[in-house]
Amino acid sequence: MPSGKTHTRLNLAALPVLGFVLITYKVTDWSLLLPSAAGFLLGTYLLNPDLDTVSAAYRNWGPLRFIWYPYRSMLPHRSFLTHTILLGDMIRVVYAAIALSPLLYLLNCTVLGGQLPVWVQTHRPFLAAGFAGIVAASALHIWADRLNTKRKRVFRRKRR
Repeated sequence: MPSGKTHTRLNLAALPVLGFVLITYKVTDWSLLLPSAAGFLLGTYLLNPDLDTVSAAYRNWGPLRFIWYPYRSMLPHRSFLTHTILLGDMIRVVYAAIALSPLLYLLNCTVLGGQLPVWVQTHRPFLAAGFAGIVAASALHIWADRLNTKRKRVFRRKRR
C-alpha cells in the first residue's frame, strides 16, 4: 500500500482536478464546491481509512487522537468496515460524532443556543456536499491501496 505521504500527495493533486470536473460537467454549482473541497481535505487529513492504524491521520488529531483508540482496537487494518467506500466513511463520521458528542453538546448549548438540529436542517445541502468530499477522498485512498496491491502481485509473479 502507498505511504501516508503518497496518499496525501495524490489527494491534494486530485482535488483541483475533481473540482474542475464537477464544475465543468455541472455536477455541482459553485456554492457547494467549497463544502465538498473542505470535506475532501477533512477526509484526506483527519477521516481517512487508515485511522485503523497509527497513521498520519491518527497523529493529525493531536491531543484528541485518544478518541480513535477504541476504533483501532476493534477494527483490523484494511478490513471491510474501514476500507469500503461509503460504508467505511459512514462508520468513521458516526464514530467521530459520537466520540465528539460532549464537544457538540457544548457547542449546541453555548454557541447555537440549543438550535443545533435546526442548524443541521438548514445547512443540509452543505453538509451533504462535505460528506461527499469525505467519500471522494477515501475512495481515492482505497483505489490507490488496491492498485498498489495489484501492482505488487504482478511484479512478484514476474520475479519467480
